[in-house]
Amino acid sequence: MKNTLLVSCLVLPLLGSCGYDLKSEITKIEAKAVIINKYENVALKLAKENRELHAQIKRLEFDIQKLKQDNAFKAGKSEEHGEPSVAKAEHGEVKEGHAPARAIASIKAEPLVVKKDLVEWKTYKWSADDMMKIADKEFKAKNFEKAAQFYSSIAVYYPEFKHFDDEFYFKAGISSYESGVHHDWTLKHFEALMEKYPTSQYYRSAKLWVALTHMKLGEKQKFFATVEEFRKKYRNTNEWKILSSYYENIEEKTNE
Repeated sequence: MKNTLLVSCLVLPLLGSCGYDLKSEITKIEAKAVIINKYENVALKLAKENRELHAQIKRLEFDIQKLKQDNAFKAGKSEEHGEPSVAKAEHGEVKEGHAPARAIASIKAEPLVVKKDLVEWKTYKWSADDMMKIADKEFKAKNFEKAAQFYSSIAVYYPEFKHFDDEFYFKAGISSYESGVHHDWTLKHFEALMEKYPTSQYYRSAKLWVALTHMKLGEKQKFFATVEEFRKKYRNTNEWKILSSYYENIEEKTNE
């Protein structure tokens, strides 16, 4: 105790003699404590904002996953009706190696004018690959009205689809003809085939179906012009046999 008092008596006067102001130092320490507390409050506020941002990100990720699940559910519904999923961007087509279709965001085409819309473009926003798969399926099943609508919709909504070929135009034309009502589609598809693929194995058949469509439309001069062309060029073909039988029936009715 005596030693402590001795130290105090010796040290304090020395500190004072050295110009050390104890009260001033305490004030400085308190000021530093205020600043530190301020920084700590700011840090806590930033940490809180950071947690809220993380929570918001998690909510957005949840919303994205929910949208994906909803799309998958809708796609499953379409598959239950025998149609391929929109969510599956790439499907097999008539021929192997077909590339994915263009993005639908660039599509501004008007829908086909039909009595009953079997494509339902506004609902499903089919890719060209999906539409081709459905069209081929319906063509094989001889559901020609539905096949015609899907083939023609591909041409309307995806005019730059890379995999149009003579087989596509032939099936689209046949489907349109067999539907019994889409004469304009029939002519459009077969004329595209003849113009783009003059050496195609379907070329003569396309000319035949165009002639029969003209006959249905009452355009006899165009029909007879094709008959004459076949008489001169393609007399030994199956197409001529079909066309000549129609011609003979017309002549019989005319002579009655």
